Amino acid sequence: MHKRLKKLIEMISEIFEENHIEKVGKITKFVQRKSSLSAKEFLAFNIFSSHDMCDKSLAKLCSRMEAQSGILISPQALNQRYNAKAVEFMRQIFVELLCKQNKLLENEKNNLKILFNRVILNDATSFILPKEFKEEFKGSGGSASGAAVKIQLQYELLTGQFMCCDIEKGSRNDADYLGTMSKYIKPKDLKLADLGYYKVSYLKEIDDKKAFFISKIKSDTRIYKKNPNPERHKNGNIKKSTQYIKIDISELITPLREGESIELKDIYIGSKKHLKARLIVTKLTSENKKKREIKHKRDVQKKRGTNSKRSVAWLGINTYITNISMEMLSPLC
Repeated sequence: MHKRLKKLIEMISEIFEENHIEKVGKITKFVQRKSSLSAKEFLAFNIFSSHDMCDKSLAKLCSRMEAQSGILISPQALNQRYNAKAVEFMRQIFVELLCKQNKLLENEKNNLKILFNRVILNDATSFILPKEFKEEFKGSGGSASGAAVKIQLQYELLTGQFMCCDIEKGSRNDADYLGTMSKYIKPKDLKLADLGYYKVSYLKEIDDKKAFFISKIKSDTRIYKKNPNPERHKNGNIKKSTQYIKIDISELITPLREGESIELKDIYIGSKKHLKARLIVTKLTSENKKKREIKHKRDVQKKRGTNSKRSVAWLGINTYITNISMEMLSPLC
């Protein structure tokens, strides 16, 4: 048995009792009368047979169900079970599984609530569709299919609630979703998203709304610190060209040992220098750097990255910015 499949079976067995699965089936109205296909069997069939379900006929799926669990069901009856109530049943099981296996919620929820009202995560996944869908769901082109779909998800960690789940064309950039993400910013939120959503103006909007962020930064981002000894005009005013000093991250990490981090308390992001944040830089180990180099090479081959001198230099660095100050975190330390 595949290791991941075995782990999933163990996790579901630990978290859900059979009676609870049936209870969720009744609450979501997936189960309304006694049937040979129980909620538990339906759940198991969809989880452990999902790798090729979309490619098999209903007749073959019925044969598979009979072989796996001894349940006899007609293709028409099986087709009727896949309805809106089945979707709600599977969604509810997924939400409970996600929340219950999340150790962060169990161990750190109260601590996080001291600082933040909500912790909001954004991410996306995409997959190729048959070429017949290319008019509605355009793909990224190249050697891949002309059709692809992208799912954007916004998830609130402390409650386990899904805030948004939007389906888009596979060719759409993650940064194009920032307009939707911006609508949900409230004071004391903590917003987390990967590099695909990075945009200085968006982070500035979070900061302006009295919310918080932790974000990686792109290798072409300009980073500055205030010059402690700027030049002045004869009238005493500071020369604008000398007010800030540009920071070179590559030079910053040169004296660091592998795995060592450095923090700069007050830095300014972007050419306009209108976003003030805290910078955390870690020099990666040789092993982690090698893994990044391999991934970067694949991305360049697929035209998802560049071989610029700066981007290559950043492969050995983890760089984050945040507007969460150390003073804020002190009650938890």
